Amino acid sequence: MSAFILDKLLEIGEKNAYPLHMPGHKRNMRFMPYDFRTMDVTETGETDNLHDPKDIIAKSQEAMAELLGADESFYMVNGGSGANIAAVLGCCKPGDTVLVSSGCHKSIYSALILSGVKPVYISPQMTEESLCASISIRDMFRAFDEYDIKAMIVTSPTYEGFTSDIKTIADIVHKHSSILIVDECHGSHFVFSDTFPRPALSQGADIVINSWHKTLPCLNQAAVLSVKSERVDRERIRQAVSMINTTSPSYPIMASIDYARHTLTTDKNLFTAYIRTLKEARSELAHCKVLKLVNDSIKGQGDIFDIDISRFTIMVRADLTGNDLAKILLEKYNIQIELAGAHHIVALSSVADDPRGIKKFVKAIRDIDKKLERKYIDKLPLDMKPVRRCVMTPSDVFYAEKETIDLSESEGRIPAGIIMPYPPGIPIVALGERITAADIEKIGILERYGINIAGIENNKIAVVKENEA
Repeated sequence: MSAFILDKLLEIGEKNAYPLHMPGHKRNMRFMPYDFRTMDVTETGETDNLHDPKDIIAKSQEAMAELLGADESFYMVNGGSGANIAAVLGCCKPGDTVLVSSGCHKSIYSALILSGVKPVYISPQMTEESLCASISIRDMFRAFDEYDIKAMIVTSPTYEGFTSDIKTIADIVHKHSSILIVDECHGSHFVFSDTFPRPALSQGADIVINSWHKTLPCLNQAAVLSVKSERVDRERIRQAVSMINTTSPSYPIMASIDYARHTLTTDKNLFTAYIRTLKEARSELAHCKVLKLVNDSIKGQGDIFDIDISRFTIMVRADLTGNDLAKILLEKYNIQIELAGAHHIVALSSVADDPRGIKKFVKAIRDIDKKLERKYIDKLPLDMKPVRRCVMTPSDVFYAEKETIDLSESEGRIPAGIIMPYPPGIPIVALGERITAADIEKIGILERYGINIAGIENNKIAVVKENEA
């Protein structure tokens, strides 16, 4: 019998494709110089206890809070997903109304289920080329006027690197005596340079989640939850963090967070050199005619406030899909990117990247671009009703009895999960909403574009039994 996972990882290692994807350590030994196998230990008298830190973990978390400007920071060893759940559990109780950007990470939906809250969904706006943008400030005002909202959850930056106007959002949230939770998992590096968008914690967010493993040189699952607010019960947050974190925390993961913080704050030249590489790469990519790098010109579309230049979001304005481009990059140029959609790709860089790897990517994109003819990109049908309350709480949906029916028969029914095209990851039907005829029509159009729709398989959909709804 094969060692299935190990065999595949060894096969991938032999290909040695350049990794323009997470984790952010990029297998660079300069940033990961230790054999972490020797550090895979448990709680002893010498190693401290993540669930009641008094020594090395406490000191490291205090240093992290100082770096981030937080009142308190907590290490999460099960990624930003666990931190998102802990944040909601630590701030909300069953029955509370929570305003949620429907384009949030799936872990937020898990948090809605586990906490028993009643979500009000606010749809992110879309750019002219069907990328997920920011939420509308006008829609926010409408939601707060109509509902008694305990907390708001915002994702900033998005997968494509777009940030929201967190300061304005925080001012509105606080004016209504609510708590602002920001999923900033893709923006952990913001704190290290003013060239990047400003960190949410410095803009008034009460709780911020950073996945250090995504954009910084850390092991997968390395994340940090930070609090900067008198509105938040920190003792309850501590309890929620302890509930979500495993009782057998990975010391290699914690050590990688601590070492990354130490290295990146000690050597300021690392980000100076990295940003220089990014600016040179973006300048070169700006010459492409068909594979167009998303740049500052997109600011303002859909209330996009700023963009992250470390992320190469490239629109594919040609007679091929983002998936086609990703395949060409891997098979011909031995470059593995992070995400491919119907009309775009996303390549992730980090401070641990080899400049030669980024130059290789730039050259590949420019080479491919020269061989393509430009084509008009159709706008995908992803615009949703801006603000709506679910008809059934996510928790009730989770526990309800289900049945599977044909998609064509699903109008008026409540799906058992999220109905979502991925990418871009914007739900057509969020958890607890009813399916409409317009939703079914949108699903058909998106499927004709070859976009995978999560929640639908072979034209079948699981829904809540009618006597449960």
